[in-house]
Amino acid sequence: MEQNTFTALILFSVFFGGSIAQTVPVTTYVTTPKVIEAKLGEEARFYLTYTTPDNSSEFTVSRLGANGTEEILRVVDLTVTTNANWTMAANVQTSAVDGDTRRVNVTIYQTDFVTHEGDYVAMVTGSDGAAQDLFTIRTLASPDQLSLSVSSRDVSEGTPIQFTCSGNTGRPEPVVHLLQRETYNGTNQNATFHRVLSDTSPSGSFLENGTFSLSHNFTWTPTWQDNLVEFRCDISYNIGLGTALSSAQSNQITLNVTSTKIIQIETKPQIVRYKEEDLVVVCTLNKPETLQNLFFLQLKRRSPSGTLNNVVSVTGATIQWQDQTLQNRANVTGTVASPPTAHLSMVIRKDSVQCPLDFTEYECSLSGFGTGATGAFSEITDPVKVSYTVQPMLIETPKVREAGSGVDTSQREFRNGTVIELTCTGQIGSDQNATIRWCAKTAGAPTFTGLSNAAVHSMTTSGPNCQNIRSSTVTYNITSSDIRTEFLCESGYSSQCNSGTAKQFVTISLDLPSSTTSTTPEVTTPSTTTSTTTRKVVTQGQNTAESNTGLIVGAVVGGVVVLIVIILVLVYFLILRRKSAGESSTDLSNDNTTKASSKSSSGGSTNNQIPEIKIQPRKKTNKEVKDTEGYDNEALDEERVARTQNGARESMGLSNGHSNGVADEHVNVRM
Repeated sequence: MEQNTFTALILFSVFFGGSIAQTVPVTTYVTTPKVIEAKLGEEARFYLTYTTPDNSSEFTVSRLGANGTEEILRVVDLTVTTNANWTMAANVQTSAVDGDTRRVNVTIYQTDFVTHEGDYVAMVTGSDGAAQDLFTIRTLASPDQLSLSVSSRDVSEGTPIQFTCSGNTGRPEPVVHLLQRETYNGTNQNATFHRVLSDTSPSGSFLENGTFSLSHNFTWTPTWQDNLVEFRCDISYNIGLGTALSSAQSNQITLNVTSTKIIQIETKPQIVRYKEEDLVVVCTLNKPETLQNLFFLQLKRRSPSGTLNNVVSVTGATIQWQDQTLQNRANVTGTVASPPTAHLSMVIRKDSVQCPLDFTEYECSLSGFGTGATGAFSEITDPVKVSYTVQPMLIETPKVREAGSGVDTSQREFRNGTVIELTCTGQIGSDQNATIRWCAKTAGAPTFTGLSNAAVHSMTTSGPNCQNIRSSTVTYNITSSDIRTEFLCESGYSSQCNSGTAKQFVTISLDLPSSTTSTTPEVTTPSTTTSTTTRKVVTQGQNTAESNTGLIVGAVVGGVVVLIVIILVLVYFLILRRKSAGESSTDLSNDNTTKASSKSSSGGSTNNQIPEIKIQPRKKTNKEVKDTEGYDNEALDEERVARTQNGARESMGLSNGHSNGVADEHVNVRM
């Protein structure tokens, strides 16, 4: 009896403790990469996973199109079937991660933009519901060498010319730029190319192989300071890439610009890197031999109100300031003592340049006496605009809100199917048309890739330090792949994601539901519907040991309960089997066990508490009374012996088939 009770307690403890730890809510779901970047003509590898408690479930991948969906592959119990286009172009294999999670490995032999590029939906359907997730295959191709040509290298000042940038720019469709590298004292040593013109929708066409053939024209009106300046073209991409493509740069073209004017104005550089370069404006003579002498050189600049005001002049070797405020921030040198050496140069130090006040139009004029019969001579240059460039440096941490709520939230865990809005506000630099770009990286992904979701940009406003400021908002649908997704907003970027000069990050994770739901999703919506059950959870990347956590915890809890039972049993035997001199403990132990069983079987408490056993003091025998109290009563002894014998017979009768009748004065059992 004791052995049966002990065994039952052990089994109950293991089962009860294990089942508590195993009650883990699990979602039936699909996990996919958000974006798969594949180079045209090259091999591409990726995998998808799905988790469902139903072994007979169906897993499908379909390509979304304007005319509906096209099923690409189907998996039923690890057996794969593919459509005709993919049967020859790809290898699909399946494997079981564990009892609930399966992995579909896809290898595309040669990526083709017609067959493979597009948006896809992966769906698992079982007896307890369905789940889906969306992903994109984006095809890429590196550009070839570009070519730059010009309608005329030798050109007169003010005469428009046309640059043509052409070549195969690969894939995706590019943004094309015209760049310029200026000269200093006849050389371009240490000068860098900077963009002067850009077009986000360049002229060209896509070829049959999916690459873009570029042929784009830029119109440029040169000034005298474009003389000996180098030009070239290159491309970038609007969408952020996780894959690095080879750069595409054209050949360089140098212009020879002539002018009919004697006095010239030049800014160095034409586009100043704000806070990094000095602003230099120089007045010089183009044909000094045509002048016999000079009276003065004058520098003017346009004020915020629009008028041209005198800044500084030189007469002989004397510098005369008219703008005393600017005088405190600039240095000026000049002379008109001799026409060949005549000049007027003003330098505003980079730490003193004020933006946008100093980035305005400047103009030079002269007064002198010409050679021959020219007589008195005066001339004014065309105004020259000094431009600037500044890289964005500051951007706020993205704000998160549930779509339609209108209120930002600090919450970073969201249920599958939740639509959220991410908003980033920050500097975009000196280009008012620049934008803030969004990229994302899911758990396990090696790099950030640009989001395909179209962002909404605010109007640009002017901020301090010549920075333009705007915000960007993107709408994002949480799916089962967002176990841990990191978002990046950046400005001042190049083609690859995470290349911006100003960037911030925010991480969103998936909040698995604890209740049981079952809904079949619509394939045409980006929402992901889930079906939950109480089983093991295995996410993409988890191993089998992690999936057995519930079982391990259950075994530990059960072991602790068993240990407590063993300790109580040991205490039981130590107390009830302890005997005094001349007394047998057999009847007592049997009576106690029988009493406990009788109490349980007669409708007592059925909870899981261990019975509390209370033992009353044993009555002394007549012999003990005589020995201790000094009296002798034979009649009393005979009566007590008879009672003891009757009790022993009754006890034996119980052991031979009765289930109750234990004397209450021996043991009281309280449940």
